[in-house]
Amino acid sequence: MGIKFVSLQMYLDSIVNWFVPDSILKDADKTKNVRMFLISHLMGPLLGHPITIFLLLQDPNPWPHVYILGASLTLFWVFPFAVKYLGRYYELLAFISIQNLTFAILWGAYNYGGVSSPFLIWVITVPLLAFFYVGSSWIARFAVPASLILSMALFYFTYLNDSSFPVNIPLTSMVEAGLISALCACGYVFMMAIYYTNIVDSQSELLKEQDRHDLTLQELIAAKDDAVAANGAKSDFLAKMSHELRTPLNAVIGYSEILLEDAELESRGEDIADLQKISAAGKHLLAMVNDVLDISKIEAGKMELYIEEVDLAGFLNDVEFTARPMIIQNSNKLYVEKDDNVGVIESDATKLRQAVLNLLSNAAKFTQNGRIELKISREVTDGKEWVSFSVTDTGVGISDEHSKLLFSNFSQAHPSISAKFGGTGLGLSVSQKLCQLMGGEITIESQVDVGSCFTIRLPAYAASGIGSLVIQDEVPVAEIESHDAPEVEAIIADIEKEANQDITTIIVIDDDKAVLELIDRQLSKQGYKIITTDSAQTGIQLTRSVQPDLVLLDIQMPETGGWEVLRVLKADKATRECPVAILSVVDERRKALEMGAVELISKPFNVDKLDRLIEQLNKSRDEKDHLKKMSA
Repeated sequence: MGIKFVSLQMYLDSIVNWFVPDSILKDADKTKNVRMFLISHLMGPLLGHPITIFLLLQDPNPWPHVYILGASLTLFWVFPFAVKYLGRYYELLAFISIQNLTFAILWGAYNYGGVSSPFLIWVITVPLLAFFYVGSSWIARFAVPASLILSMALFYFTYLNDSSFPVNIPLTSMVEAGLISALCACGYVFMMAIYYTNIVDSQSELLKEQDRHDLTLQELIAAKDDAVAANGAKSDFLAKMSHELRTPLNAVIGYSEILLEDAELESRGEDIADLQKISAAGKHLLAMVNDVLDISKIEAGKMELYIEEVDLAGFLNDVEFTARPMIIQNSNKLYVEKDDNVGVIESDATKLRQAVLNLLSNAAKFTQNGRIELKISREVTDGKEWVSFSVTDTGVGISDEHSKLLFSNFSQAHPSISAKFGGTGLGLSVSQKLCQLMGGEITIESQVDVGSCFTIRLPAYAASGIGSLVIQDEVPVAEIESHDAPEVEAIIADIEKEANQDITTIIVIDDDKAVLELIDRQLSKQGYKIITTDSAQTGIQLTRSVQPDLVLLDIQMPETGGWEVLRVLKADKATRECPVAILSVVDERRKALEMGAVELISKPFNVDKLDRLIEQLNKSRDEKDHLKKMSA
């Protein structure tokens, strides 16, 4: 029985819902009112017409009063259709419906019993239905009571005008009509109460569900905060661990290269092979550590871009120079092609170079005795300029199914690739994320046993650029005094003895003595005068006194950090013009340039990059001297 009742209720709900306009469904409170309106109009005439039938049977002259009453009750079935197609006038339709109900009640009462009519009991439903239909709006509060009072007044004045009520059926014969009217009124009110209770209960369930969702949301927010904190802790851990790992790795790579140079000079073939393996293993491990750190910074939202003008012709030459040795390892040939109008773009040169070299490295690894082509082209799409870097190879190729996995962290096209070719599966993932950070993406076209084409597509012009360092006349921090004055004086005395204007003097400031020894050995071979110190204070004093051609400054130092040293050097009139290059395992080139450094050189130390930097500095210095002579 209960199942049948539920089914009937669901069927009735479906009928009611059909009449509710879509425009009203957006408002939950109004939908509740409309549903009450519809159920009362669909079921109300069924409970009102038993009275009409009784009057037709009992009144010997039912025309026209019984028929008018029946028409008024039947009119309620028209309102649901009016609501469906004229939903924007719902409040007006509700008010008209209430007036029709008032008319039907007073019309029946006037013709059958007057103030003693059993039909007047229905008057109590008028304000109740007004509340159900329009809630606590001005219609329910003022318009309906006012219209009801006016209708009752008209009812009374009509009685006064006729001096009496019509007697169509004697009151003694209205007992059954009174019982039917009372039962129908009770049934009607009971039905509306039940339906309203169901709506309220459903809303209560919705409110409970909303409370549960709010609680879940609070739990999710707390979990998100915990995840953010955990991610921050992970990033800090990776940053610290990467520094601890890269510092000894830099030493391993640097010393192996020194020993390798000595072995090559002495033609010790067996040692050369071993040292090459040591250097390659160290560089591989360092690249993996760098990739993990890059992924961590990108996911934490801490990866910054340094937007600058990039001359693509020079960029291409640099990439070709770096990539050619790894291309020829598998007996491959590298071909470079560029459009005549590639010109200049605005991008992060370091990250772009990292992405392009990664694609070339992959092509070299998966191609044997083949052809690798690097092509740069420029195009305009939808009024926006784009630059494409395409790396095409004749290697093993990748299936469409496996290519979908390429840009996921620690994923490779196929498990067998890791076993055969090695790799962590991070290179392409990092490159894709870097390109997306720069406003572009990497796409792939590949065919198994034919080859692959990876294309980097970036906007030619970025929206942001670097800031500028505001230099003050005075040092903004307390003067950093040197506690190593005798050491400084001794170094200066040695320099004066060896005074030679043709030798480039470089001061290296790093707290790691092993790194200082390594850089000293590497650069001394290049003919530079190297002054090393593991003290920030001593480094500042030496820079003031010696006025070197270049200062190489490590960032992560105890006591006085590298950034603080750079700030002091650039704020001091005596050292402001001395070029400073940052040595760091962390890619913070943008910050370095903003604070006045000329370049950031990543560890392990690259002598060739330093040679190119010194060449640029000397050229710039010569141009300035020439301009001064011309102006004089």
